[in-house]
Amino acid sequence: MNWFLDMCIIIFYASDTKGAKSIKSKDFVNNKKDKKFFVCCYITKENMPKWIRRQHAILKIIGRKLKNPSCEIEKIEEYNLLFRQDIIILKKLLAQASCLENRQGYYEKLKKNHNLMIQRINYFLLKLIDKEVVPIKEINFELKSTLFTFLQNHSDAMTLASGIQYAQEEKEKELKILTGDKHDWNKNNLKWVFSSRPDLAKKYAIIPEIVYVQRM
Repeated sequence: MNWFLDMCIIIFYASDTKGAKSIKSKDFVNNKKDKKFFVCCYITKENMPKWIRRQHAILKIIGRKLKNPSCEIEKIEEYNLLFRQDIIILKKLLAQASCLENRQGYYEKLKKNHNLMIQRINYFLLKLIDKEVVPIKEINFELKSTLFTFLQNHSDAMTLASGIQYAQEEKEKELKILTGDKHDWNKNNLKWVFSSRPDLAKKYAIIPEIVYVQRM
């Protein structure tokens, strides 16, 4: 079986959290066997490096704040790199630290977990990916733009467009897309996309099945 992986699967695999998606992703990857894993170039070349940069920024901001509690995190240079969800995570971690006596020990643990996560991501990309597919410049603009109209998320549109495009170009009728995002990555969204653009429906007749890791 061939699998096109959403970036969240790699992050769930690398994370030390005990959530259901993380546990299921680890089980899925650790039982790879004869499965083939495909990841689009947009993830490996652009989206994942940016995500890692934001994780570095979160850690640096926490370090600065713990060292100087009076500093305003919004005025720290790295804060501008963060997305809304990153800021939520940052404030949650800072709130946890504020309740502890040994805040430096907490920070050292965060750094250790961060470094282990990055190592696991690098291992995944170097050792577990069978093929990087669809160069960024070759992603079909019309397909990506139409997906964005319904998803309203650039990263999702780029990644999902790559998966659909790869399935069609390689005639990968058995290809499945694995994600943890049930909200945006669903059959109804794809039906709306291709109902609105019959020309794209004709061009991309092979639509991979979307599988949710939490349901595996």
